[in-house]
Order: sequence, then C-alpha cells, then structure tokens
Amino acid sequence: MDIPTLIPTQNNYRVVHFTGNEPPRDFERLEEIAADGIAAARNGLALVPLLPTHLFNPLHDATHSLLPYVTDRRLLNGRARQQLEAFVEAMNRLRLQVNEEDEALFGEIGRNVGAALDASNRVADLLAAEREIGRFRGIREPED
Repeated sequence: MDIPTLIPTQNNYRVVHFTGNEPPRDFERLEEIAADGIAAARNGLALVPLLPTHLFNPLHDATHSLLPYVTDRRLLNGRARQQLEAFVEAMNRLRLQVNEEDEALFGEIGRNVGAALDASNRVADLLAAEREIGRFRGIREPED
C-alpha cells in the first residue's frame, strides 16, 4: 500500500542509522552518577550504627565528619571527598579486627562508601575534563 507523502520521492535517498542499545555516556549521566553516589553514602552510613562497639567507636569521628556532607547532599566538592577518603582509611585500619559474623555488614558499609567516593571522583573528573577541553577550544578563559 502506498502512503502519500508531501515530499517527492523520485530524487531522494533515505538513510536510516541504527545505533543499537548503547548505554548512555557518563557525561550525559552526571546527575545520575552524583545522585547514586549520595544514595550509596547515605546507605553506608545508615549501617554504621549496626556495627559492634569495637568497630563502631573507631569509626565514630569519621562518620560524624562525613554525615553533614551526606545530609546536605553535597559530595562533589574536595572537602567531601577528603571525608569520604578518611572514612575509607578508617575502615581499612579496622579490617583486621572484623569478626567473621560482622564481615558481611562491614563489607557492605565499605562498598557503599567506596561507591560514593568513586562517583564523586568520576563526576569531578568529567567536569574537570570539560573545563580543560573548553580552554583548549577557546570557549573559556584560563582560570589562573
């Protein structure tokens, strides 16, 4: 069945480009990556009080320092990344003291906070790359 069109077809070519099911690129997902990082940090910190006392007490200061950044949903700045790194370092120092029954919970906290740190670094890297490329293209003036 011929479908009438308003475009004459005698001298036209139609090209169809199939892109497949490519996942979106990270730069197109900045907000999603950042939101996932905040959610991971929140989930990790929510589990900290479930730790036994001998693991909870050494993490108290790192948890207390990180909590305002998670509560305010501001994990993309350098200070927040420092607090995330300090929390991961505190967990690494405690690793040898973790009992077998606490290992799963301790690991889950570490995975969540580590994912938050990775997400924060990834977003910062992408934004820094965009600024640098903009400088090379003359879109932005150098910030020296």
